[in-house]
Amino acid sequence: MISRTQLISKCLESGRSATPQRMSIIDELCSSKKNLSAYDLRDSLKDKGHSFNISTIYRVLDFWIEVGVVHKMDSSNTYLVCNDNHTNHFHVLLHCTSCKSVQESCQLSAQLSLPDSMMFAVNDSQAVEINGVCNKCQ
Repeated sequence: MISRTQLISKCLESGRSATPQRMSIIDELCSSKKNLSAYDLRDSLKDKGHSFNISTIYRVLDFWIEVGVVHKMDSSNTYLVCNDNHTNHFHVLLHCTSCKSVQESCQLSAQLSLPDSMMFAVNDSQAVEINGVCNKCQ
């Protein structure tokens, strides 16, 4: 799991500051045991005394995606914290359609490569979702 110090460093490396809104939202996402929607985040933060409108939450999530800390699950419109250090690969997210859990597979990411003849560079922030059923649910 990424530390608070690493999160602040990511902000500073991007040339931006670690605002209270950014830190509150990423702290909530980091503490969650599951991927969350922006509305889940808003409701959870509201229960803890924070009042963010939904557009602020989306802007902050976009920021964390841009700096490489958060992944968006397009299939469920939810977000999760990246569990690796983003070194020279793209991400494969294994999404269980039964229990909704998500595992990030760095090993699969390392095995997937494109032939040099394709002349196509994959962005490091690219995420590929694979839907299936996890071992617990089988």
